[in-house]
Amino acid sequence: MKSELSKFIDGENKAITLMGMSGVGKTYLSEKLASWGWYHYSCDLEIGVNILGDDIVETIRNDILAHPGLRLFFETGAISINNNITVDNLRSLSAFIGKLGNPTQGRIGKEGHGGIELDEFKRRQKLYCQAEHQSLAQLSEKISEALKQGHHKFVNDSTGSMCEMDDPDLIRSVAENSLIVYIKASDEEVQNVIRRAEEYPKPLLYPAKKFDSWLEAYLKERGLSSLDDIEPDDFSRSNFRKLLDHRIPIYDDIANHYGITVSSTDFTDIHSEEAFLDILRNA
Repeated sequence: MKSELSKFIDGENKAITLMGMSGVGKTYLSEKLASWGWYHYSCDLEIGVNILGDDIVETIRNDILAHPGLRLFFETGAISINNNITVDNLRSLSAFIGKLGNPTQGRIGKEGHGGIELDEFKRRQKLYCQAEHQSLAQLSEKISEALKQGHHKFVNDSTGSMCEMDDPDLIRSVAENSLIVYIKASDEEVQNVIRRAEEYPKPLLYPAKKFDSWLEAYLKERGLSSLDDIEPDDFSRSNFRKLLDHRIPIYDDIANHYGITVSSTDFTDIHSEEAFLDILRNA
């Protein structure tokens, strides 16, 4: 492992993949590295712009057309649709993933609802999973493109659901092209992530093999007989801990087999590229 570590961070051409739960600091560190001359490849941005961009715009269009008060503005050209997604603003991508539950006339409908019916929700889950797979599968190509542009240092800012890619060959490919650095959240950070998820539930990618059983358990626990009775935020909130408990051991396993693990607290107040690299060397 030490030889692989040296290969990716001590040579002229450097390449790392940052892995970890959402909110642990992957994008923050990637932007720090970018300010020090690294090429920042954001999987979220790649998915939202180049892979699912057309699907996102179509989803927004359908929401507008389903809303009587806005349809006229759209059909007369008074308003238009732009997918203004950035590394720091992924809301259109989150809106595309959406939440399962009580639907209204689009997510512009009643506050607190705006869920998606089950078949459409599963369709989007599958599309997003395929898009994330593609964003990682093209890592070698992206590194080559960066080299052609004169960038010899490359950071792959992966999504929080990288661990949901049920494809050992894909993870192996990522490891063959970069050093996988698992940013492990401290106990305090894990609790903060849980608290934020409970206060501000957001769209999530669920493990396909577990989703149906989680949905069945939720309906039984809440005493609900119809999917239309599901309040979307409540469904996201109630399953977040399950998702976290499911993902953390997979992060650990990937890091043990293909990379290194670094505590998120080790990156506090990082002020230079060399300090960052020293942390990786000492992991």
